[in-house]
Amino acid sequence: MISKEIEEILLDTKACGELMIDSADVANVHYNNNLNHAFLVLSKVKYSVIPVLDSKSRIKGLISMPMIINAITEIDAIRYDKLENITVETVMDPNVPTIRPWTDLEDILNKLIDHNFLCVTEENGTFVGIITRKEILTRVNHLVHSIHQLYKLEKKESLEVK
Repeated sequence: MISKEIEEILLDTKACGELMIDSADVANVHYNNNLNHAFLVLSKVKYSVIPVLDSKSRIKGLISMPMIINAITEIDAIRYDKLENITVETVMDPNVPTIRPWTDLEDILNKLIDHNFLCVTEENGTFVGIITRKEILTRVNHLVHSIHQLYKLEKKESLEVK
């Protein structure tokens, strides 16, 4: 369980900004796009993996450059001409780590251990944003540098077992 004092520092929007990156600011592709489009988007953004959405902005999967390269690589060559004829849907990973906007901080931290980011979705699957491991680490950095300014910490003496 995370103490309310620690949670308050980690979720301090005044010091660290918003925890979630809004969907409008996250690169994504449509599941019907061809791999050429996904290749171009991934080559221009700072993310190595991006969400795949449907026409109602619901999360369908994730796509990465290695997925694209694997799809066009044959035994003896990389077939760039295939980029136009393969859709994102056929290559994407449909297993997306998601949370809801109301997910508590402890669950977010536990899930981010295994993922670089979590997609935040409404109950119907509508994509609303991402929470990144980098954002959490920025907040942990803020925590370790500010906790002594906010609280007096004293180590408890260990209890002896008789």
